[in-house]
Amino acid sequence: MKRGLIVYTDYDAKCNRFFINKCLELLNDEDFSLKYINEDELLSYIDNNKVDFVIYRGRVYRLLEKLQSRGITTFNNVLTNKTANDKYLTYEFLKENILPYIETYLDISKIKSFPCIMKSVSGHGGQEVFFVKDLETVNRIKSEHPNLKFIYQEFLENDGDVRIYILNGEPVVAVKRKSNEDYRNNYSLGGEVELYEPSKEMVHAAVKVTNLLKADFIGVDFLLTESGFKIIEIEDPVGSRMVYKLKPELDIISSFVRHVKNNI
Repeated sequence: MKRGLIVYTDYDAKCNRFFINKCLELLNDEDFSLKYINEDELLSYIDNNKVDFVIYRGRVYRLLEKLQSRGITTFNNVLTNKTANDKYLTYEFLKENILPYIETYLDISKIKSFPCIMKSVSGHGGQEVFFVKDLETVNRIKSEHPNLKFIYQEFLENDGDVRIYILNGEPVVAVKRKSNEDYRNNYSLGGEVELYEPSKEMVHAAVKVTNLLKADFIGVDFLLTESGFKIIEIEDPVGSRMVYKLKPELDIISSFVRHVKNNI
């Protein structure tokens, strides 16, 4: 019997109950046992219970380091979680590995002109992302969020963005997101979604990201610009709501669970 945990913060769990319940359904049988636990309780739980694997759906890579130091198998790994959840680390990773990226700065003075995009390095779901038109706005946002670290990027006109879902090094499905009312295309913020057929070059780039990180299950997000596609984010944890809305028969969570079972 292999014993595992699926871990979220309480806040994120409310939005991802379907993912949690599906994993609990498929990973409780004669060979596997899976329990949901809140992120805040994770370390105390493993101190007092045998745990073989953890499906970690949070963003604190140091927790993963502690799990892996105890020999616990994690989905995803430390490198993936750390790189994906710091936007400046994502930029450095893309640049170092000759992948398509948007030039990114930690210093607003490096931006050549306004408007530009201002993002916290740790934001997700389109939160803490700002379209700024002048330095006064930048300074106001920084004063309102004194504990956040920001990056700055040139604003690029675009035709939406595309997320390619990669599982076990293989592309599963791609979804295009486009908002007609916001500079952010996120589905969670009202962006329209549709299935998308990515180019071979996009797929190659997404698979390269996955292989370099040795990731289990991630999303790679591309911005569709006039000059070509740019990778804008790596998603870990990656959600599945868009996939089940557009192609429920794919049942991507079941595929992920099979991957988990085969790699414990």
